[in-house]
Amino acid sequence: MKLSFKKRIATYNLIAIATLTAIAFIGIYAVVYYTSYKHLDDDIFTEKSEVFSNLDWDDDAIIMNKMPEWEEAEHKQIEVNPTFIQIVDINGETIFKSANLQKNHFLFNPKNKTTVFYNATINKQKIRQGQFPIFNDDRKIIGQLTIGVSQQESYNVLHNLLIVLLTTYIVIISILYFIMIFVASKAIAPINQLIQSASQINYANINSRLPLPENADEIHQLATTINELLSRLENSFYQQKQFTSDASHEMQTPLAGIKGIIEVLLRKPRTPERYEEKMREVLVQTNRLSQLHDQLLQLARLESSVLVAKKEQIYLAETVEKTIKNHKEHSNSNAIQIQNNIPTATIVWSDNLLLEMILDNLISNAIKYNKTRGNIFINWDQPKRTLSITDEGIGIDSDQLPFLFNRFFRADDSRSSKIPGNGLGLSIAKRLCDTQNIQLSVSSIKSKGTTFLLQFPA
Repeated sequence: MKLSFKKRIATYNLIAIATLTAIAFIGIYAVVYYTSYKHLDDDIFTEKSEVFSNLDWDDDAIIMNKMPEWEEAEHKQIEVNPTFIQIVDINGETIFKSANLQKNHFLFNPKNKTTVFYNATINKQKIRQGQFPIFNDDRKIIGQLTIGVSQQESYNVLHNLLIVLLTTYIVIISILYFIMIFVASKAIAPINQLIQSASQINYANINSRLPLPENADEIHQLATTINELLSRLENSFYQQKQFTSDASHEMQTPLAGIKGIIEVLLRKPRTPERYEEKMREVLVQTNRLSQLHDQLLQLARLESSVLVAKKEQIYLAETVEKTIKNHKEHSNSNAIQIQNNIPTATIVWSDNLLLEMILDNLISNAIKYNKTRGNIFINWDQPKRTLSITDEGIGIDSDQLPFLFNRFFRADDSRSSKIPGNGLGLSIAKRLCDTQNIQLSVSSIKSKGTTFLLQFPA
């Protein structure tokens, strides 16, 4: 079962705090444990020094000197803080054991060569034992000394401490969980507000924006990013609506023309010459629809897929000259002179096919909007790596220049005139330039002409 964001925050924080608390409690228990057993081991070492100071040996025989130490109460009692002593020889035979051992015997390792400590139980009482080898003057082991002290008090302290720590740990973690849930709820409250606000935005109120939190934190940044996304979506939405409206408008004109022509022809019989004349008009409108369809399809393909430019070294003068030849008939019909001033050795990195499409649009526009017997100048600026296409045509108002590359946009003069077109060519050219990192810009002076600049990357 997947946890909600709020519970994940609470759980992760709880795990972090629980881990740190567990480490702290384990450290406390370890310190108390070490201190308790070190105290017992120190007592055993002290007792061992007293016992060894009263032992002697003769070859392999252990000799015990009589001293009051052996008769002390701590070696007789078994109820309160007793001390147990047991001495065995090399054969494992008990030489001495304190009275409080009674019939009990310490387990020991007869082959032990070093000091060892371990825990044991005598008469249901927990004790701490230390086993020490007994060496003679030749450093030969002749017996084993085992000393035990009661660890019941230490055991009780450690046991009670463990219970307290575990109980405290469980209580703390349980309380912390609910605190974390509350804190997480407060922390994600702005996010819930964003979710609620975002869920109310649709196409009818796409201009709405999310409220920004007062604190300039990550949530503020998230809301700002979403608002920026909404702005882009709003622009795309209105552009799509405008595109649909403009496309419908552009298609309506030729369709209305075709419909009108057919209705006129159907009203009464006409002469063959009249029918032929009207059919030519229908063909013109049909060609206009076909051109619009092709450009719409081309623009849709450019915007719906990732266009990859296959760049190569291109001699710019040759490509421009090829494009000029394609429009020679059109330019000659208007007595327009095209001057290609690009040096023959000029090389640019570009996709040849895409560059031809760009030049075709720009030169076609330069011819279409030029004056009769006008000129077109095509120049190259090597330091700036800029190609300029300048005409002497009708020009464009400065306030209309920012919209020139929008789809279906046509300047007022071109709309009112009989110049054919639908305002898609420059949109396509701009998209093709962006694909190749070519900067396309325009400048114009009303009634004097227009210049398009193509700045190629170095």
